[in-house]
Amino acid sequence: MFKKYTYTVKAVGIILLAIIFGSAGLWAEEKKQPADSACKKRIVAAPLIYYTPETRLAFGAAGGLIFRLGDCKNSTTRPSSISPLVIYTQEKQFKTLLKTELYFKKNKYRLETEIKLEKYPNRFYGIGNNTRDEDEEQYTSKSTEFFVSFLKNFGEGFYFGLEYHFSDWTIREVEAGGLLDQGDIPGSKGGTLSGIGVVANRDTRDNIYSPLKGDFFELSAKFYPRFLGSTYEYSAITLNLRKYVKLFSRHVLAFQYVGIVQSGEVPFWELAKLGGQYNMRGLYEGQFRDKSSVAMQVEYRVPLFWRIGFVGFGSLGKVAPSISQINFKDLKAGYGVGIRLMFDKKERIQVRFDYGFGGKGRSGFYASIFEAF
Repeated sequence: MFKKYTYTVKAVGIILLAIIFGSAGLWAEEKKQPADSACKKRIVAAPLIYYTPETRLAFGAAGGLIFRLGDCKNSTTRPSSISPLVIYTQEKQFKTLLKTELYFKKNKYRLETEIKLEKYPNRFYGIGNNTRDEDEEQYTSKSTEFFVSFLKNFGEGFYFGLEYHFSDWTIREVEAGGLLDQGDIPGSKGGTLSGIGVVANRDTRDNIYSPLKGDFFELSAKFYPRFLGSTYEYSAITLNLRKYVKLFSRHVLAFQYVGIVQSGEVPFWELAKLGGQYNMRGLYEGQFRDKSSVAMQVEYRVPLFWRIGFVGFGSLGKVAPSISQINFKDLKAGYGVGIRLMFDKKERIQVRFDYGFGGKGRSGFYASIFEAF
C-alpha cells in the first residue's frame, strides 16, 4: 500500500510540473491578445499528462486551431476548432484523435466530427451488476472509429439533428480459457458497427467548461441495422441531464443523471458502463456493464483562494439486462474529494485531481483537464 501511495504522489508531482510549465504560456498569451483578436486564428499546443486507474500515467500532446466562421466580429458566434490529440499510457495503450467542431451562421448550425484510432490493452470482468474483482481477464483491442453529427439551432439553445457512428474492432489478444476466449459473448471476435441516429439537446449553461449556473439536456437514439453494414444489430437510447445551482460566493451544486437503454445484440465494448474518470469515480471503468444503466452524481464545488478550489462528490448507479430490472437493490456507490486548479480564468478551464472510493477496497486517483461533468 505504501508503494501505491508513493507512486500516486510522484504522478501528481509530474502532472503539476507539466501544468505549471504548459499553462504559463497560456496565461502569458491571455495578456497579449489585442482587442480585435476575435478575427485572428489561434494555434494552441501543449503537452498532456494525466492519471487514471484504467491508464495509470498517460502522456502525449494536444493542440488546436481556434477560429470563427462567417462574421468573426460578431461575438454571438461561438468559436470553431480543429483539435488533434495523441496519447500513450503506462498500460501500453495508444490513442490518436482528431476532433472538429464548427459553428455556422451565428450558431444556427453545428457540425461535429471525430476520428479515433486506438490500440488498447484493457480488462474485462464479465457482464452484469455483480461481477467480482477476481473475474478480471486481460484483452487487447485495436479499433478505428468515426463519428459525425449535424445539428440545427431552433432558438433558445435548442438543437436538433442527425448523427452517424462507425467503428471497426479487432480483438488481438485474450486470456486463454477466459470468457472472451470462449467466443460466446457478442463482440469477443471483433466486428463492425455502422449506425445512424437522432439527437436533441438544450444548453443554458453560462460556461461549457466549469458552469456556475444553468442546465444541459440531451436525448439521443441510435440504430445499428445490418443493411448499413453493422455486424451487430441493436439500438441505444441515452438521456443525459445536468443541473448547476449557484449558491453563494461562487459555491456551486452540480447534479447529473445518465440513463442508457439498449436492445438487440450489443457487443461487449458498447455496453453501458459504470466507473471511470467521468462517471462514478472510484469504480474501475467497465467492471460493471450491461444493456441498461442508470447513474446519478452530485458535486459540491467550493473556491478556496487564488486559482485553487475544492470539491466533494458522491454517486449511485446500477446496470441491468433491461431498464425494468433497474431498482434500488445492489446499487453501486462512489464518493470522494478533489482539488481544482484554474489555469484559464477567462474560459474557466480547470485541472482536476480527484480521489474516489467505490466500496469493497476499490479506489482510484484521477488527474485530468476539465470537470467530470
